[in-house]
Amino acid sequence: MNTVYVFGAGASAAEGAPVLHDFLKIAFKFFKEEHYSTELDVVWEFLEHFNGSGEVLSHSGELEDFPGLEEIFNIVDWSLLQNQAFSIRFPRARLHELKTALVKLISMTLDKSLPSYNGMHQSFVAEVIRGGEEIPTFISLNYDIVLDNAIRATGYEPEYGFYGNHLNHMDHCRKIPLYKLHGSLNWSFCPLCGEISEHNEKVAHLLFKDKYSIACLNCGSDSSQAIIIAPTLYKSYNISRLQNVWDCAVKSISLSDRLVFVGYSLAPADTSIITTIKRALNIINKEREIVVINPNEQACRRYKQIFGKNCRVLCHKFTGEHI
Repeated sequence: MNTVYVFGAGASAAEGAPVLHDFLKIAFKFFKEEHYSTELDVVWEFLEHFNGSGEVLSHSGELEDFPGLEEIFNIVDWSLLQNQAFSIRFPRARLHELKTALVKLISMTLDKSLPSYNGMHQSFVAEVIRGGEEIPTFISLNYDIVLDNAIRATGYEPEYGFYGNHLNHMDHCRKIPLYKLHGSLNWSFCPLCGEISEHNEKVAHLLFKDKYSIACLNCGSDSSQAIIIAPTLYKSYNISRLQNVWDCAVKSISLSDRLVFVGYSLAPADTSIITTIKRALNIINKEREIVVINPNEQACRRYKQIFGKNCRVLCHKFTGEHI
């Protein structure tokens, strides 16, 4: 059976990654309360300014009363798209600085919060491969490299899909397709040659440090950038190699006999993901089994709305057990 597994934030949260709702609070704890980082000051300044109270943020618990990371990104992106300033303190130039700092905050927080050993993902991938089914395909909406490391722990290498098509990738005996639609902490993008370099370790958090550079593995340029598509309504996927990753993901879903969603909430704001998945399912008209693993009852109901009542929903957390 040809199975495609789609991993969302809930799967990484089971290993210790912060979910979007708590992201700012955890980041503040890491980089303001415990290990102060001046490069993120613009984020806290914007939140204090946004609140309008004039009070300085002093502890992470205060962020319970603030918008979440996703909404802050939406507000910043909307202002930039409309060619508007947010206020006198935050003109467009400052908003660009803020957006860079927000992406930096994601990278640094994930690097800080995730352990080096990822037990649930590793046992899950190992069980899938031992199950003797066809080589599985993984699609991840997460930036972390938890799933990447789990694949490597089984003796395989992840095939990210920068080149070729999905059928080419399925023919490779020592690689497993892992299509990361929103970028990855172990990727770097070269704006000179347009190529994505893959690394065995996380590099995104390093690319934001002053006077730190990573050479492009294709042309040698030292102007590499992180690839983290921000959690916003106004996502931009204008990197050609990343578009190839999306094309491979679409092909894999269209050919699938079974589609398993792990820890993905199917939020209404994820229009690009939902539309892409539905389009892929419509390319080849065939019966498919759709399975959902998610502890959130509201998210489980939404799957029924999007994929129909025959969608099999397992309303519990990701535990690493094979489905």
